[in-house]
Amino acid sequence: MKNRTRNMLLYDKPILVLCFAILLTIILTVMSLIYKRNFEGKNEQLRNRLSEMQALSRDVIKIKAAVESKEVKIGLKKAAGIVSALEQILKTQGLEAKIIKPLGQTKIDEFSEDNAELEIEDTDLNGIVNLLYKIDISPVPLKLKAASVRSTFENPDKFILKLTVSLMSRG
Repeated sequence: MKNRTRNMLLYDKPILVLCFAILLTIILTVMSLIYKRNFEGKNEQLRNRLSEMQALSRDVIKIKAAVESKEVKIGLKKAAGIVSALEQILKTQGLEAKIIKPLGQTKIDEFSEDNAELEIEDTDLNGIVNLLYKIDISPVPLKLKAASVRSTFENPDKFILKLTVSLMSRG
């Protein structure tokens, strides 16, 4: 019986082809299932990454909108000259400058920095503090680079203030 089965499997061509076809079908089915699981796992990973990227994209859009609104608010796109910005601040404080002179402009990447020197005589400490505060909260992007405060000989309660201020602008 063993011999007969062996002869039938090895020498009977239709049965041999049928056995190879069944064996090949089983192998291909197993391989297809393995690849299917592998591709489903990769597909799930890619879906997770896509949802993370979409969430980050929404965050970037929100941040970009906030930055653009701040730029418009502070006038970073179109800033007036440093001298006119300082004169407006001085006018709101009721102070007069002895000297306001532009010192030049430097370019840093896509931004330019316009420098000016400001000198105010006969002011009190309250006026100095208020002026520095107004420069700090100014709608134009001003940066205080140097400050010097000296008292006068005639009246020790009055001071001479020298500032070097920069206006940051795009362009």
